[in-house]
Amino acid sequence: MEKFYSKMLLTIRQYPRIEKLIIQLCHILPYVTFCIYPCVLIYLFITKNDLYYSTLWKPCFAFIFVSLFRKIVNRKRPYEKMNIVPLLEHKQGESFPSRHTLSAFIIALVCFPVHIVLGIFAFIIAIMISATRILAGVHYMSDVVVAIIIAFVIYFI
Repeated sequence: MEKFYSKMLLTIRQYPRIEKLIIQLCHILPYVTFCIYPCVLIYLFITKNDLYYSTLWKPCFAFIFVSLFRKIVNRKRPYEKMNIVPLLEHKQGESFPSRHTLSAFIIALVCFPVHIVLGIFAFIIAIMISATRILAGVHYMSDVVVAIIIAFVIYFI
């Protein structure tokens, strides 16, 4: 696993534009997702849509559940366990599962019934968030995959 991350980060660093793009996407994409969510909630509230409450509670429950789970598990991040330097500074511990990924996917999922195009857009953003978390060296692939699974499970409850 260390060889994979070392080679990946070395390759990325050989292309400064790609490195800069990944870093910018890591910073910007979560804001896109987290701007979509309140807009959807406001729209559902104003239109008195029946989806309002499930759109409200599912992401909130997912966020709280994963936040508590991460504190209990407190898995070290790839750069803490391996001899690698991530593309961006990040806090230590609480790597599993990725809260950015979980939040992006659960928000994308609640967007689909509101408007299919918005759901597709949010889903693409969620995939990009997941990929950049791995490419930046701040999450393992398993952190991201489990976060996606949890998002789907909570959504379909």
